[in-house]
Amino acid sequence: MSRLESKRVGVVYWKQETDLLSLISGTVRDLGCEVTNFPADSRVPQGLDVVLVCGPFGSLAPLGSQLSRMPQHERPALALWMTEQFSNPALPAWAQHVAGAARSRLERLAYRETDTGVWQLNPRFQPLTRRAHRLRYFGDLEWLRAAGVLTVLAVGSRWIAQYLKARGIDAMVAFIGAHPSWGADLKLERDVPVLWLGKVASSRRRRVLQAVRADLRQRGLDMLMVDGEEHPYVFGDERTRLLNRTQVVLNILREPWDNHSLRYFLAAPNRAMIVTEPTYPHTPFEPGVHLVSAPVEQLADTIVHYVQQDAERSRIAERAYELVTSELTMRRSVNDILTQALAGRQVL
Repeated sequence: MSRLESKRVGVVYWKQETDLLSLISGTVRDLGCEVTNFPADSRVPQGLDVVLVCGPFGSLAPLGSQLSRMPQHERPALALWMTEQFSNPALPAWAQHVAGAARSRLERLAYRETDTGVWQLNPRFQPLTRRAHRLRYFGDLEWLRAAGVLTVLAVGSRWIAQYLKARGIDAMVAFIGAHPSWGADLKLERDVPVLWLGKVASSRRRRVLQAVRADLRQRGLDMLMVDGEEHPYVFGDERTRLLNRTQVVLNILREPWDNHSLRYFLAAPNRAMIVTEPTYPHTPFEPGVHLVSAPVEQLADTIVHYVQQDAERSRIAERAYELVTSELTMRRSVNDILTQALAGRQVL
């Protein structure tokens, strides 16, 4: 019997179960666990062995406050799979500690528990809790660690793991990885030369996308923008079909230090080649092997080259496909995280 079989795992969600969280929950179930999905602002179910949090895509205050009040022998292990981004690494460590602690404390003050066990945000605090999320993520890590409730912290980036270690926080590396439902070989004509997929979300990204798009138009190519503005977001089979029609998926960062490799794990299983601006060394995707990296001012020329060179593009896309379907899988990462959590590894 696997160490994970029959273990009781609670998977946290916010507002609604997103596509990603549903797939993670299904993966936990496929590993033999009993799964309970529950809202982040509700009472923690009894009898869990592990609480698995991915994101976080909302506040950790209700969950962390409840876990910190539980007797240790009743408290489930907490595994936090951090996929969100942190503040500018140029910010001095002392400033990050101070500002992060203040923002995290504000978040906890903003929530109150009702008689029914549901946690509510005090409307007076709502405007304040909409800002400084990147500082809050760091402050929450230090709070959960100091409270003794954070068992495993996982991040999808080698560089972020080192960044946290330099600030006194231990993290294991677990890439989001590809899920089997994210890819298929539909043998469609690749009639979409270049695709942007996802929110624009920051002024920097919007500025770069506009510049690259203008450069591409001058070279006779248009970029399809599936950004929730020009075109609605696509999910599931519709997204797979679109990526099977795509030659190049463009990756632009919100901030230069960010990790947006989820886009890689969506594109690569469909053999759409990734072109990105230079990134920090987050993942095992190697430039020139699994993707193509180019400075912003050279992105348009680079894209045009690979649109015209089918064999080169297909070779790189095939290597990325092999990487995400054999090594960098969601199942492997979820298994590693839960195994560490059940072993009782405590974040230092």
